Amino acid sequence: MPIELVGIADQGQLAAELAVAVADAGLPVLVACEHERGVGATLSAAQDIWRQRARDGTLPAEQLQARLALLTGQRGLDALARADLVIEAAPARAEEKQEALSRLDELLAGRALLATSSGELSVSELAEAVARPERLIGLHFLDPVAGSRVVEVVAGELSSPESVQQGVSFVQSLRRTPIRCADAPGLVVERVLRASAGREPERAQLRALVECCLIAEEGVAGIRDIDLALSAGAGLRPPPFAAADRRGLDDVLAALARASVEWGAEFEAPAILRRLVAQGRLGAVGGQGFFAYPRPDDGWEQRPVKLESRGELAIAWLDRPPANSISPEVASALRQLWQALDPARVRALVLASASPALFCAGADIKAFAAMDGAQAGALADQMHELLDEMQRSPIVTIAAVGGPALGGGCELAMGCDLRIASESATFGQPEINLGIIPGFGGTQRLARLIGPGRALELMLSGEAISAARALELGLVTELVEDHELLDASLSWARRLASGPPRAIEQIKRLGAAASLAEGLQAERRAFAAVFDTADAAEGLAAFAGKRNPSFSGR
Repeated sequence: MPIELVGIADQGQLAAELAVAVADAGLPVLVACEHERGVGATLSAAQDIWRQRARDGTLPAEQLQARLALLTGQRGLDALARADLVIEAAPARAEEKQEALSRLDELLAGRALLATSSGELSVSELAEAVARPERLIGLHFLDPVAGSRVVEVVAGELSSPESVQQGVSFVQSLRRTPIRCADAPGLVVERVLRASAGREPERAQLRALVECCLIAEEGVAGIRDIDLALSAGAGLRPPPFAAADRRGLDDVLAALARASVEWGAEFEAPAILRRLVAQGRLGAVGGQGFFAYPRPDDGWEQRPVKLESRGELAIAWLDRPPANSISPEVASALRQLWQALDPARVRALVLASASPALFCAGADIKAFAAMDGAQAGALADQMHELLDEMQRSPIVTIAAVGGPALGGGCELAMGCDLRIASESATFGQPEINLGIIPGFGGTQRLARLIGPGRALELMLSGEAISAARALELGLVTELVEDHELLDASLSWARRLASGPPRAIEQIKRLGAAASLAEGLQAERRAFAAVFDTADAAEGLAAFAGKRNPSFSGR
């Protein structure tokens, strides 16, 4: 369900800052509490934040009135019944929060998403006060109005995956960084900072890494999300796992052994670190540690898609920072890499990302904005031809998806024979939000993978789904932990590479039959036609301008 109105329940500085964070993204906000004076004070505090920004020049004067117009207030929580998401911002006392959440749960009746702002109290315990715990999540803004862009999205024991994903999508709509967390005291950023505070640099770095490993082993958050949280939320660059990979995990293990003797048991090497070293995964120098790193063949080092040969296996590394977006340059690089593969020698190809943050965020919107329908159609033709060849080839293709795979990135993954996803992966076709349609095979392949009804829902809503949901629907073949993504994908590649090439080729060709070609051809024509509409121009311009589009139907 799209979020068109956000409610903030309670008063005070936190409520004001949350209102500002939401309205900054162009979403209307309704502040409500039981006291007229409290509503007024909260609105005034939010307005003061914007006016101060206007005075110091960080908010253009012409935008000030637009921001103020997005914010309204009303006495009484009953007004929040029409909101699509309500964030409870009561003081961090369990009894008060439970009382507020119980009242809000009754008002919303499961229609809207309910969130608590607390990062100190257990969402699962707070959920004991509500009748619909599956619709309650935590949204912990590290700093709503300044500095950190990180929001920890907390799943209680009974929070549904759909509710958590809705929370993730909401945070992304605010142009902030969502971090998925299980329900645990301290969550991620504050827990690591507390563990390493007040120590000299070497000791602080080692203690931070130990705490990060413990967070991962406890299942509070994945390795990718932990590093992302500490990079974007605490300014640790490189963050602990990436820093350990850069240093060398064997060296880190030896340093921890010395530190545990000198400083105590809190520096004991975590199991995950010992296991990686025992497996020979020593960090960036060896190509794998907590994350995977490209070791491209000669001549491929500087390309946006890098080829790494491993005998009868090959890896195609998407490496076009910051988002691996599919531009004409990337499409050409994918084509060149595919043509460089010899089916007599290479039996399986893994398509992976050189960035642990994401797989592929989709087509290059800046490049799209400079295209007309014919040029966009030509790019679509190029991608269609590549994915068609991959589908007919005796080479087995496996997408190793970590982080977002959206739009063209989702279509690229669907063009592969199998999709292995890490727990941090998300999938979606958000083209509808730009006034265009999927153009690289999405309208056809998604329906064939998950069924026409679910495919239609995802394409019309533009919403992303979690890796767990993608597995349920049949979009994903296997779900693994973040740090196991490349190994699991290569394991599938080795297994399938041992099969009979001719039989594999025919199975793939027959599986793609049943009028897929006709559907893809129709998609190409429709994509180019829709691309030339006024709505498409408006959607692309709105994305570039970081504003909400206004579609006219032209």
